[in-house]
Amino acid sequence: MSLVEGRPLVELAPLKDLVAAVASGTSNGLVGAGDASKPGSDLFTVIDAFDVPAWWYDPGKKMFTQPFTEGDILSSAESKAALFRQRYDLLRQRVLRNDNFMPVSFSDQEKDRFYKLSTIDSLQGREGEHFLIFGMLSQLEEGKMFLEDKAGSIELDFSGMSKSVNGLFTESCFVLVDGYVEDGVLKVEEIGLPPPESREKSRAAFPNINFFGGQPSLRTEVQLRAIEVANDNGIIVMSDVWLDKQETMDALSTLFEGFSHSTPPIAFIFIGDFSSKPFVPGSGETAQYRDNMTALGQLIAGFPSIARSSHFVFVPGNNDPWGQGALPKPALSEYFTKRLASRLANVTFTTNPCRIKYCTHEIVVFREDLLKRIRRNSVLPPVEGTEIVKHLVRTVVDEGHLCPLSQRIRPVYWAHDHAMRVYPIPDVLILADRFDSYSINYEGCHCINPGSFSAGDLSFFMYYPVSRTSQYSKIPKK
Repeated sequence: MSLVEGRPLVELAPLKDLVAAVASGTSNGLVGAGDASKPGSDLFTVIDAFDVPAWWYDPGKKMFTQPFTEGDILSSAESKAALFRQRYDLLRQRVLRNDNFMPVSFSDQEKDRFYKLSTIDSLQGREGEHFLIFGMLSQLEEGKMFLEDKAGSIELDFSGMSKSVNGLFTESCFVLVDGYVEDGVLKVEEIGLPPPESREKSRAAFPNINFFGGQPSLRTEVQLRAIEVANDNGIIVMSDVWLDKQETMDALSTLFEGFSHSTPPIAFIFIGDFSSKPFVPGSGETAQYRDNMTALGQLIAGFPSIARSSHFVFVPGNNDPWGQGALPKPALSEYFTKRLASRLANVTFTTNPCRIKYCTHEIVVFREDLLKRIRRNSVLPPVEGTEIVKHLVRTVVDEGHLCPLSQRIRPVYWAHDHAMRVYPIPDVLILADRFDSYSINYEGCHCINPGSFSAGDLSFFMYYPVSRTSQYSKIPKK
């Protein structure tokens, strides 16, 4: 073995001890609830948006590769073009793997049962024929919608559509369009979102790629599942926790008091805004914001079992410092959180969005008033009679992106757009919105909106990993 200053490059003894501890100690790897949230534990990991690995799909090689350059906040103009190309390539490879697009026979009769994608450049000189095209909705001219792919663009005419659509369609959405060309315009007969793909199928297609991020666990999936079963204490999720309101602090005190007499939850996910008023730099509110955070730390410290055992995750909102820029939004500054962090054993101040890995669970958290933004910018009316939140969840999951809006509506840092992906589909998707709270299952993903805690009726959700269900709860107002 190679030596450096008389020492081996790899110390085998600590590795052997670790493997032995995982294999035999603590009864087949079972640990207590407190151990699951210890810093450095591989059981509960919070992944910063800026630490999410960037994977680019290469349609020529039909595989994912990582870019050679690091993603900077102020990236080059090429990054903007790459952003949309990567979204296109990622979704297109998923569409082509769908059973409806994969003929299993070379006979003409069998081929007719499957869909075939065409590119926009192949439409020239073929007016009257029907085509199915995958591309991005864009507004290249005022008042006109176009469909773009890597080969070109064509104007769309929706006047001939015979029925409403499933999902919410906005500029920069990727869609499947069925129609025919007339006078250089694509007459749309049907339009739909790209079909989703189950988490299992995505992983089976690329088994050796860590899309989610974080370090892989040394435990087997069987051991991790056993830990979940032994510690199914739930994860609490709440949004709009206004710490400058006494009613909020009283409600949190009641919540902590209730859990202090039982087993503490696995984690508390606190999602912004953390103040009822937008934070304005230089307005003199900086000290008050920090004091509000300190007061929360003092409140939690009054319940030692919770402060010691549960993990606390803080995800900023748009009105928290410094939240007026693009996505992903950086974590709260240490200046505001240092005193709070000193009172808790397990606390993470992370970005918006962020990812959480708990045992076998992959959880994505995003704070944005997304439904209002998408409805305001929709180009087509959705099917009536269907809950609007179902359209929203379907749009986010099928688009494989947390914010499928144009850059002028909701800008995203070009080099970090991959952190906004929802691919493969996670186990839990938390879309914290001021719209009414809900929980929906779609394509194996449990989607939750906890609603507004302080602006609403002091409601929150508790998610149970073993049953993969969530429970709506609220604290009675005094």
